[in-house]
Amino acid sequence: MGLFDFFKKKDESELGSNLSLEVLLQKASTEPQFRPAFYKKLLSEQLVVITNNDDKSIPEGKSIAKENTKVSIVNYPNGVIPVFTSTDRIFDKGVVKEQVQFLKMKGENLFQLAKGATFVLNPYSDYGKELLPVEVESMLNGTILSKGIRQVKIEEDTKVLIGQPTKYPNEIINDLKRLFATKPNIKAAYMAWIHAPETKEPPHYIFGIDMEGDMSEITPQAGAIAEAHLTSDEFVDFIKIDGRGGISEYFLTQAEPFYKSI
Repeated sequence: MGLFDFFKKKDESELGSNLSLEVLLQKASTEPQFRPAFYKKLLSEQLVVITNNDDKSIPEGKSIAKENTKVSIVNYPNGVIPVFTSTDRIFDKGVVKEQVQFLKMKGENLFQLAKGATFVLNPYSDYGKELLPVEVESMLNGTILSKGIRQVKIEEDTKVLIGQPTKYPNEIINDLKRLFATKPNIKAAYMAWIHAPETKEPPHYIFGIDMEGDMSEITPQAGAIAEAHLTSDEFVDFIKIDGRGGISEYFLTQAEPFYKSI
């Protein structure tokens, strides 16, 4: 099941799902745990684009565009398309001074319609975001939060070297603590440095989560947090502690949890 499918089926317990797109835009800029909800809502909400005033295919006033209606979306001289979370955001800071013709469209449909374009969300507001073509494509295909993040199952016969890292990932740990504090089904969380020579992958951080329920409930948000602090050639693993030996036994008997529920 892809990440986008998981987003569609997930219930409203997702962190930030009750917040508006504008609030999520602001929060996602500094708090990675809100990025899954932001990207989900960006695809599902109605977005606003400015259309060419000379376009007579859309009548003046409020109307619904008919099928196969051709519209001309306004873009900047460099080809970037301004897009807004609401019509009010078009007029922020007085950059646009006159009334303009606009079109509302579901985010997913807009991004599909103008595939390959660069967008800028709320360009005249205090909080905006550039959306590059590769980011738009990864939103549409559901991989936006999966780069560098894996949920793994390590077989018992896999030889691994595991211990504590010389460089402690304080920023990731602190952000994960804040996220886990909002998840009552998480009992504890651990971190280690792991190397499995047989896989020919480099050593990396691995996080063990002692929790009730499916790991897929937490990895998109935890993964977004980790990704915010990773370089392009780094990745991390998440594993659910099951108490069946192996990696789980290391965490439970030789490591101290960096997070423990009260």
